[in-house]
Amino acid sequence: MTSTVLQRVLIGAAAVSLAACATVARPLVGPLVTDRPDVTASTETVPRGLLQLESGGTFNRAGDSRSISLGEALFHVGLAPRTELRVGLNSYVVERTAVTTVRGFEDASLGAKVKLFESGATGSAKPAIAIVVASSLPTGASAFRSAKLQPEVKLAGAWALSERVSLSSNVNYAWVRERSSSYGEPSASISVGIGLTERVGSYVEYYGFYPRFDGAEHTHFANGGLT
Repeated sequence: MTSTVLQRVLIGAAAVSLAACATVARPLVGPLVTDRPDVTASTETVPRGLLQLESGGTFNRAGDSRSISLGEALFHVGLAPRTELRVGLNSYVVERTAVTTVRGFEDASLGAKVKLFESGATGSAKPAIAIVVASSLPTGASAFRSAKLQPEVKLAGAWALSERVSLSSNVNYAWVRERSSSYGEPSASISVGIGLTERVGSYVEYYGFYPRFDGAEHTHFANGGLT
C-alpha cells in the first residue's frame, strides 16, 4: 500500500513538473527564484497563472541515528501579481537507529506568500519584504503526524548588495501545538548569496530556533553550499 501511494506521488510530481516547465517557457517570465537550498525563504512570488515545483531529498546523521527524506515537494501557484499559494506534499521518511526503523509519510502543509514591498535599486538599503503564512496538516503516518495544526508566520527581507552579492533574512514565529501543551517558537535566519560565475552561485547561512518554555535550549546552525 505504501509503495503504491509513493509511486502515485512521484508520478504525479513528475507530470506536474513537466507541465510547469512547459508553462515557464513562455516569454516575459524572469529567472526562477526558489526557497531552496538554503533555509531562508525568498521574498519573490510566482507570476500569476504559473506553477513552480521544488523538490529534493535530505540525508541526516546525528549520533547513532540516520534519516532519509524523499520528495519534499513544494508547489508554488501564482494567484495574483504578488500572491502565491503554497502546497507542500508529504515527504517519505525512513529513520533508523541502532535498534529501530520507522518509515512513513510526514505531514503535508498549506500556506500563502504575499510580497508587500519591492526592493530598491542594486546597492540600496531598501529591502524587498514578503510575508509567508502556513500550517502543517495532520495527514502523515502515525509516527510522524502532529496531533494538531502547526501554524507559522515568516517575515522575509532581501537586499541586492551588488550584481553578485545578495543578502536575505527571515524572522519567524511558530506555534508548536502538542497533545497536552503548546508553546511559541521564534526563529531567525540570515543568508548571503554570492554569484561565482554566470552559472554557479554559493551561499553561507546562519539559522536558529529559540523555543519559549522553561528549560528549553536554543539551537544554532551554520549552513552553506553551491547552486
